[in-house]
Amino acid sequence: MPRVIIPALPPQSLVVSYLKVGQGEASWVKTPDGRFLVIGAGPPGAGAQVAESLLAAGAQQIDLLILPYPYSESLGGAQELIARFPIKAALDLGWEQVNQRQQETRSALLKRGVPLHIGRAGQAFELGPGGRLDVLFPHLPFVARTPAAANNALVLRLTWGSTHFLWESGLERAGEQALLALGQDLSADVLRVARFGNAGASSPELLHLVEPQFVVVSVDDKTGALPALSTLERLRATGATVLRTDTQPRDLFFFSDGQQVTQAL
Repeated sequence: MPRVIIPALPPQSLVVSYLKVGQGEASWVKTPDGRFLVIGAGPPGAGAQVAESLLAAGAQQIDLLILPYPYSESLGGAQELIARFPIKAALDLGWEQVNQRQQETRSALLKRGVPLHIGRAGQAFELGPGGRLDVLFPHLPFVARTPAAANNALVLRLTWGSTHFLWESGLERAGEQALLALGQDLSADVLRVARFGNAGASSPELLHLVEPQFVVVSVDDKTGALPALSTLERLRATGATVLRTDTQPRDLFFFSDGQQVTQAL
């Protein structure tokens, strides 16, 4: 495991990290009052790296562990986190059993007595004054297209003052179209694009609504197929700073003081 290096964290700012975990998705959020949210636990083998990053940031517990969709790239490190941290609550898709790893993760949460919430559009988690995490998707009825679990993944929007962070999670074309049909506010300073920058998501329609300042692509595809070239072209056309975890030397960190978002360099 590479040595974990994190920047000095401003005490009065929200901190959002996007971890360099290979072909997987893992983020954590730290509020100024010391709450920690984890969004995606990375692929198999990444749990120790996610845990070490959290510990380096001062985490003693995880206030909300979010498992956005039941595939290995976002679930793989979850059991390591469940074993190493007290977890106040967890949030997942609530989809029927898709694979053994999903069932094992749920069993581990149950064994530790962690309350498991089922994420649906309209839910909100308060994060203190000026802070809120909104679940924008999925919305019933589910998108009944392959891959169904990815297209019904949890889409999350974090508000801190007048700044916003959006996680498009596992969506592909059908899921993104269903999200757009809901007509919600998708504007965000930082967008983590859907599932490795696949060709079906991050459409011009969505990017027009988001108007991101920064775009993060969590990816490490050894075949070179992801992120899709067409998706990269759309992302660059927004004028946003496009950041890929596979080409960055270390994890990505952003700070928000409630008025603006800055990237730690």
